[in-house]
Amino acid sequence: MFMPAVLITLVFFLSGFEKIYRFPMSSIKFSKKVGLPLALGQLIIIGVIILELVAPMVIMGYTFDRKSSLVPFFKPSVGALMLFTLMATVLYHNPMKSRDSYYSFMSDISTFGGLWALLQFA
Repeated sequence: MFMPAVLITLVFFLSGFEKIYRFPMSSIKFSKKVGLPLALGQLIIIGVIILELVAPMVIMGYTFDRKSSLVPFFKPSVGALMLFTLMATVLYHNPMKSRDSYYSFMSDISTFGGLWALLQFA
């Protein structure tokens, strides 16, 4: 079950590093999209970066060797990524707002399904 966990969470892990690299642009884009002050947008993006880096590591660590120390963090990590995926879908990939986001929307739905299947693993 290790490789499916790697494949389903890799996109989050890489996205976290991209957000670090493009932190100013990510923060500004998010703040404008949601209508928040930039400082609050930056704090939220920092939280997203932490989620996108830590949750995949917890999930992969747990599925690799079933470390008992990671058991309490596995389900919350998967659940947080599922919630994040739903929120990103509504904010950024909503096909009701733009027809151009259809494939991103379908990708998010597939990712959500993969995370849901991974949740059944625990």
